[in-house]
Amino acid sequence: MIISRRSFLQYAGEGMLLLGGLSFLNSCSGVKRDDLLALVDKKESTKGFEKDELEILYLASLAPSGHNTQPWIVKIVEPKHWVIGSDKKRWLTAVDPNNRELLLGIGAFIENLALAAGTFGYEVDVQLITKNPSDLDIADIRFKKGNTTEFPLEKIKKRRTLRTDYLTQEIKTEDLKYITKHEAKSCTLSNVPSPHSFYFSNTSPQGKYLQEGTIEANRKQAFRDPAQEELANWIRWSNKEAKQYRNGLTPESMEIKGIAGLFVRNFYDRESVLKKSFRDQTVDIVAKQVKTCGGWLVVTSHDSNIPTLIEYGRVFENMFLRIREKMIAIHPMTQMLEEEPWKKQVSKELGLNGEVQWILRVGYLKSYPDPVSLRMPVSWFVQA
Repeated sequence: MIISRRSFLQYAGEGMLLLGGLSFLNSCSGVKRDDLLALVDKKESTKGFEKDELEILYLASLAPSGHNTQPWIVKIVEPKHWVIGSDKKRWLTAVDPNNRELLLGIGAFIENLALAAGTFGYEVDVQLITKNPSDLDIADIRFKKGNTTEFPLEKIKKRRTLRTDYLTQEIKTEDLKYITKHEAKSCTLSNVPSPHSFYFSNTSPQGKYLQEGTIEANRKQAFRDPAQEELANWIRWSNKEAKQYRNGLTPESMEIKGIAGLFVRNFYDRESVLKKSFRDQTVDIVAKQVKTCGGWLVVTSHDSNIPTLIEYGRVFENMFLRIREKMIAIHPMTQMLEEEPWKKQVSKELGLNGEVQWILRVGYLKSYPDPVSLRMPVSWFVQA
């Protein structure tokens, strides 16, 4: 639907007077994940994969990734033998030049895959084959029949990153212990030490440092043209783009709602993201977000070697799958780990040993909405 700016307010105002499902706002709502499921062509090529394998791959693809690029590729070697890699066209070279965040995302994908496979009676052997962060082939995956494990797949389907409506209540100790309980898994790499998670309330000195650092790192990144251009490339403002690409960020996933959501879907484009007003507004929004939460969860590792990053991606996803039942939201705020000077200072400033892999804004919610972020069909990321 294309309308002029002049007629926008007139139509929107009239639409708000209508009732229920007939309202203008509802009729012009954005594309959500469930909307795309009906568009998937069941006849699209997925040769070499059985029905249960396709379900496992779809569940794996519900893992988080930077800008929702969904960088994974799955190649079939032979039945029940795959190679998981990454698509170079979906790398974030401006904010993640060393593929640190990409490897964490691949780890989250593998965690979902292993959990889903267990519910179908498969044991999964994961062997890393990458030697360099820029290698396209990352992990060798082999399935064998084993015992069926009980895991509620709804946890994977309902996982969502949220940015707004956080309560300021501090996170309870028993809830922190629960969501950071890192269980031993059959595919866990034995040579990777256990992660360390540190919680800082928003009023603590560390919390205030993370607040200010996150604001200033966002400011620097928003005005660093390569990073902002990269962001612009991955925002799907219109419903047409959302249906075409089925990845990236949408107004819905960025929680731009109501009249504002309707406006940006019709009038924003790539160039809008590059304007000074958009960059300034980004920083203003972040400044409000960091003041409204229950604190910060920081996850450190001994190093940033490839096995560590893959395993910590798995640990992160395992934690992400726990938080909904405790009505806790997590918002990864990675800019301090992407921009100088913070990425070299943050561990020392927080009084921590090792290397920081995650800076997570956390908080309780009154209600937990369902996920809306886009997902590509399995046939788009598999190669037979």
